[in-house]
Amino acid sequence: MAKSKTVNVTVSDSGTQVIPDRIAECALEYEQHMPHPENLYKLSSSSFTGLIKYINKKLFGKPIDRCINTFHKSLDIYTNCDYISAIWDRYTELCYDYDQKPTIEEFALMVGISRDTLYSWASGESAKGQDWCDRLSCTRTDMVHKWMSECKLGRYKGAAAGNVGYIFLCKAIDGLVETAPVHIEQPKPKLTAEQLPRLFPPDAESLPDTDTETTKTISSDY
Repeated sequence: MAKSKTVNVTVSDSGTQVIPDRIAECALEYEQHMPHPENLYKLSSSSFTGLIKYINKKLFGKPIDRCINTFHKSLDIYTNCDYISAIWDRYTELCYDYDQKPTIEEFALMVGISRDTLYSWASGESAKGQDWCDRLSCTRTDMVHKWMSECKLGRYKGAAAGNVGYIFLCKAIDGLVETAPVHIEQPKPKLTAEQLPRLFPPDAESLPDTDTETTKTISSDY
């Protein structure tokens, strides 16, 4: 059975719903119409990607019904760092609600931006409009790096839980290498004279002369 969710809706001064809160509302709407909503919580299922595409169609695609789609395709998502930062926050919250891990590629799919554009921002390429994010007190480049770090953390946690897919991603993307455990041999303690085992009776004054005893044995044979 799917988890029960509630949605908080924020309304702007113009009376329209704010996109970040519409994301959660669309997710709930999509889940309620699924025949098997429990699949949204499975890492191996493509249902969550279907949810992401539904949100893209509802909120970031070409408006069909103005009453439902309150977002008009504009340059805000490209030029306003605070705006896209708020959308990233809602996207990651959505991922965690459904036990998923955030990725730059999936976020790009949701908002309708090429992933190459996001990676170009990460590499320092300037974009039109605002290059400073007041919400995070950082540049656009640092903002995307924060997103990438959050994605990396998700991969690490997935790998630490033993998920083979995330272990592969950590190797392929982050360059992590599995190393065999190193066996460290503990040095053996040195024994004192008192601790050494006695090889001869206590009353033996000295060790036998091995060569002499051997010679006597050989001579007696003749």
